[in-house]
Amino acid sequence: MSNNLLSISDLTKKETLDLIEFASNFKNEDGSFRKEDLFPDKTVANIFCEPSTRTKSSFEIAARNLGCSVIDFDVANSSIEKGESIFETVDALSLMGVDLCVLRHPKSVIRDLAEYLPEMTFINAGEGSISHPTQGLLDLMTIIQHKETIDNQNIVIVGDLDHSRVTSSFVRNK
Repeated sequence: MSNNLLSISDLTKKETLDLIEFASNFKNEDGSFRKEDLFPDKTVANIFCEPSTRTKSSFEIAARNLGCSVIDFDVANSSIEKGESIFETVDALSLMGVDLCVLRHPKSVIRDLAEYLPEMTFINAGEGSISHPTQGLLDLMTIIQHKETIDNQNIVIVGDLDHSRVTSSFVRNK
């Protein structure tokens, strides 16, 4: 498994289940989340080029709960608004010591960014209409919490299936 989380289809079933089990360790019995300073020396930049409430807030809370410093990158007041590319922006943040980039972008650029900046870790927080792996993992985690397994489950997905990045991340074509 690479350090990046770009697509749920990049994960094996074992890697997926291991991630879900690891994430479960941070949830207390009362439903609250455990805080643990695992990464006090890491800096995370949340770059959301599209509006988001739940995903953006979840990533910020999670990073802070793990002891990270968090940069809430403001796209509207950045050089992106003056024409700087996402590659130039993320490269500059990397040079400033950012370790991990959580990116939501309307285009499919995260794989190219990960190749362009291999020293940085990337998490796909939604790209275009094709991918939202963290939401797919969360959906799988919810199923496991309620059904104890993801095997042999009948699952109904309702909504705009043609344009849902969550659907395409949840449904694997392998």
